[in-house]
Amino acid sequence: MLGKLFTNTKDKAVSVAVQKAINYKIEEFGEMLKFNLNSKAKTIDLEIMLNGESEPLYVQIKKYVLTQEDDKHYLEARDIVTSREWINIVASQYLSNQRFAIPSEYAQMLKMVV
Repeated sequence: MLGKLFTNTKDKAVSVAVQKAINYKIEEFGEMLKFNLNSKAKTIDLEIMLNGESEPLYVQIKKYVLTQEDDKHYLEARDIVTSREWINIVASQYLSNQRFAIPSEYAQMLKMVV
């Protein structure tokens, strides 16, 4: 029970921090409205309102994997589903099962809490 409470609190704290960091990076073309990390299930749900769009974009990463090689950290997103059909195709062909380097300042934070 206490472990679950700790995990939920940790996931919420990471979610808030990641949402702020991403909003800083994407402010010119939209705003992340929601970012929910579930470190136990290894899933991520997010909602982004893109400039010029009338509806938010919903994204679900049904499985993620964090890896480390030497001092570099990577995120691999698997099974990505969105609320836009064309983005589902792009995600399937170009994003799913691809490793993306995590900048070192964020990797250290993730390593401590995830």
